[in-house]
Amino acid sequence: MTISGHVCMTKNIHEHPTEERNSYLILRLDFSGIETSYGKEKLYESFTDKVKKQLITFLYRYEEYFKTSIVNEVKKESDPTQLMTSFVSIIKQNQKKAYLLIDEYDNFANDLIGAHQDDVYYEVLSRTGFVRTFYELIKEGAQTGALSRIFMTGVSPIMLDDMTSGFNISKNITLEKTFNESLGFTQSEAETMVDYYNILPEKEKNKALDDMKTYYDGYLFSEECTERLYNPDMVLHFMNSFTEGRYPKTMTDMNVKTDYGKIQRLIREDRNTTESSKIETILEKDEIVTKLVEMFPLEMITNRESFISLMFYMGMLTIKEPFMAIVKLKVPNLVIREIFWEYMYHKVNRVLGDTIDIASIANVTQTLAETGNPEEFVEYAYDKVMKYVSNRDLIHFEEKHIKILLLSFLSMNQVYIPYSEPEMNKGYADIVLVPDSRYGVKNSQIWELKYIKEKENPESKIKEAKEQIQRYEADEKFLRLSEGTQVFRYILLAYKDRMEILEIA
Repeated sequence: MTISGHVCMTKNIHEHPTEERNSYLILRLDFSGIETSYGKEKLYESFTDKVKKQLITFLYRYEEYFKTSIVNEVKKESDPTQLMTSFVSIIKQNQKKAYLLIDEYDNFANDLIGAHQDDVYYEVLSRTGFVRTFYELIKEGAQTGALSRIFMTGVSPIMLDDMTSGFNISKNITLEKTFNESLGFTQSEAETMVDYYNILPEKEKNKALDDMKTYYDGYLFSEECTERLYNPDMVLHFMNSFTEGRYPKTMTDMNVKTDYGKIQRLIREDRNTTESSKIETILEKDEIVTKLVEMFPLEMITNRESFISLMFYMGMLTIKEPFMAIVKLKVPNLVIREIFWEYMYHKVNRVLGDTIDIASIANVTQTLAETGNPEEFVEYAYDKVMKYVSNRDLIHFEEKHIKILLLSFLSMNQVYIPYSEPEMNKGYADIVLVPDSRYGVKNSQIWELKYIKEKENPESKIKEAKEQIQRYEADEKFLRLSEGTQVFRYILLAYKDRMEILEIA
């Protein structure tokens, strides 16, 4: 597969070698898949086994430089720190230079945090903990010159900060302008991938690009940059099916969804009591203002900036724009927005005692898709959730919150692609539904929500909503996305004790 930008970068490096070309021996450590479910001893064994296997692979790869007996000596080691000591010693004795690559350096740490094993986390990272001493040996190897280069990738900066002086030689380059386009696929690269397969007519290919942009695009890692990026894992998931001329069954790679499930455990409510209000703020306004924190210890997750920064590093938020000396973050794309909506759905259902039935949601959504009439869907959402959460003061009964609840229901049965407040003809529609082409739905919808306060005459708001809908339905992007479908236009009037639906002809 040809990926233009990254191929050009690699080609340029190949054609302009430096004096250091071919002068490094490369040790790659991958810390994914380490066993964290059975206590510290099993974690220690799994960690040691990972290091040992990958060090032995290194020695076989470069066997021309080392004595055969070294492999046997390494096989006898049962301590990760001693393994790293041996590695550094081997490199120094043979007067070689090593490049150390560590992938998923924080994977096991995030698993511990997510599984409520904070005590084990702190123990292995304490001054005498084996993870701390392991990284201290890496630091020592770098200071003596045996490790000439170190490059590490992971999800969050929590573990690095908790190692403090044990490994204070690292630099977080995530936010640097130079590396922005290295962290995902650009628009031109996504287009190159679709052109490479060239299996669909031009019209269908353009729709695929539109859908990919909606679901996967939007990431920005430096406020000095303007080129937004596609999530590469999600794009490749899409292309796996697209090569056969169809969309994937689910637009979200389940591996990615599993990763985001870990996020919910990382930010669980017993650790962070203000978590829900922050997530609701993000869903209400589609943005949040903060100062990005580059390193922070686990104990600081409850801090507002650290919590929001953690969501940024984990891909739940991305940079929208600079805001004076700080930054505005936003939800990057539909995949992440649906994960937030699903979170809200499960939160409300948990509080209400699991009274919401997914099968019933599927039925009323199916009726909506077949008839274009949202009455059953809205009635179910109101009867099952809205009047109860309002009475319990779980959520304010206002336009923004009603929209969040409706969208959380829609996220359970993805026959529509829902847009929340898309910009349309210099305005922002409340909810726009266009059919997911995989399911044969033949209608699109525009919903405008209006909350009617007690004793308030609804006529002025109804008039305003009609004017807004007329403007939205003429929007160029909406016309393209809804092409070939019947368009339904509805005003949803929310009163304190009921909801009414008005169809606009």
